Amino acid sequence: MGLVALSLLGQGEHSTVDRRFRLPSTTLQAYWDALRAGDADGAWACFTDGRHDVPMPGSVWFLPETDDLWLTAYRSLSVSADRVMVSYEVHYRDSWTGEERMFRFGNELVRQRGEWRIAKPIGEASMPEWRPMDRPVDS
Repeated sequence: MGLVALSLLGQGEHSTVDRRFRLPSTTLQAYWDALRAGDADGAWACFTDGRHDVPMPGSVWFLPETDDLWLTAYRSLSVSADRVMVSYEVHYRDSWTGEERMFRFGNELVRQRGEWRIAKPIGEASMPEWRPMDRPVDS
């Protein structure tokens, strides 16, 4: 009986953690990168249940075409070992003007099988100040 038990050790599924979801910050960066790239599947993969009611590529109306997008000023509050609330700044550079802009955002993240996923957004995004730009109509 002992020999049979020993032969079964290590026969289960091997667990691997996707590098994009190893930390709350890498999960958030993967989410915003997917939004910027127009990758809906990549954005949904960042959520705990593949939610389809979250901002999708093209629906973040105030985010113009960008050359760069990066996240800074992370502030986190651990709710438990597997749940954290994170607020952060989303910085982007407008492709037309080269001007850097920023807004604050927040998410609740949970750890599932070693990977961090977004559970839900926290509040509303702090929308950047609206500054209409003179752009050609047919660009």
